[in-house]
Amino acid sequence: MYIGIGAIVLFIFLISIRILRPNTAGVVVLLGKPKRVIREGFNMIIPIFEGVKRQKLALNNLAIKVDGITQDNVKTGVDINVIYRVKNDDQSIKDSLFKNGNVVQTIKSMIEEQLRASIFEFKHDEIFGKRTEMGDEIKHTLSEKLGEFGMELDSVQVVDIQLDQKVIEAMNNVVASQKNKTAAITEAEGSKQSQILTAEGEKEVKKLIGEGMALQREAIAKGFKDSIWQIKEVDQSLTGKEILDFLLNSSRIETLEKVWQSNAKVIYVNENLEGKKASMIKNG
Repeated sequence: MYIGIGAIVLFIFLISIRILRPNTAGVVVLLGKPKRVIREGFNMIIPIFEGVKRQKLALNNLAIKVDGITQDNVKTGVDINVIYRVKNDDQSIKDSLFKNGNVVQTIKSMIEEQLRASIFEFKHDEIFGKRTEMGDEIKHTLSEKLGEFGMELDSVQVVDIQLDQKVIEAMNNVVASQKNKTAAITEAEGSKQSQILTAEGEKEVKKLIGEGMALQREAIAKGFKDSIWQIKEVDQSLTGKEILDFLLNSSRIETLEKVWQSNAKVIYVNENLEGKKASMIKNG
């Protein structure tokens, strides 16, 4: 008899024990009504009359993919990663279990509705730069709603954005075309600058040659002038023109001598000959 009573007591004791794992809480329910919250470790309940509904307190990760249409009618897929958790206080734990029968489905529905509206605000070539903006909008709305269910939002991450493959290829072609155009403009500018520098160099060379020739003519004129005065000092009866003709003829003879020695061919025009007849001087 005592063994039977002992066995019953032991059985009741064993079914009264509730051991909760770390980062887990439980709500004790008495005849269907939440009464108290129990924590990790060893706990006791009233068997038959009380039950325990468990809730994880660790971070929860929820991946959601939403398909939408951009402002310029391009189909776009956006992958969202939501990290949230239950607040670690008794009332929040109760709310998380009894205020909403399916929190995950509620979160998904909210994000899908808001994200589709956000996608439609942008054109397809703008949306890649709007990751942070879309994530912040969802985070703001979701934080308020989760608070009603005893939960808090840790982060919202826009993981990926996908456009139709044909649209991606078209965008890549546009980028490549722009790069080729920029390269062509750069090459043309370089060629233009090179031509300008070449022209400026030729201009400078011609200028220097002209200045050299002017200086040469100036030196020749000065030499003739000095020679005229020297000859005039020897013979006062000679006129300046006679002396100049003499010097020019001497210069021509000297030139012809150099040409003869170098075996070159020239045509010499004697301005004083009638009809300006020319004679060919040829070596041997």
